[in-house]
Amino acid sequence: MSNVAPSKDPNNIEPYFFVWCDKKTGVNTGAVTDNGELQGETIATFTITPDSGITVDSSNKDAVTIRGISYSANTVVTVWLSGGTDGEDYSILCRIVTSGSRTLDKTMVVPVRAN
Repeated sequence: MSNVAPSKDPNNIEPYFFVWCDKKTGVNTGAVTDNGELQGETIATFTITPDSGITVDSSNKDAVTIRGISYSANTVVTVWLSGGTDGEDYSILCRIVTSGSRTLDKTMVVPVRAN
């Protein structure tokens, strides 16, 4: 699955988020109302693979609050990106292995645009 993220300026270092639990609520119970991919599991390990030309400065699976929704640790991967060429779009692959040994992939397209 691929989605287009907000653009980043090539001169900035900016965070991008791969949310694996319910995006609207932060819930990760596996209940009927849980619309996330984790379904009560957590992220055991993850890898980030960017297209050539953009740099992953750091990444983690720490707890985070995004637009007022609090997400628990091991439910979201945060990736800090730098660089890129103005006018180019870059794919960033996030592959996780869950606590239940499932492997899941998400790809985010990050457009780089000078502000």
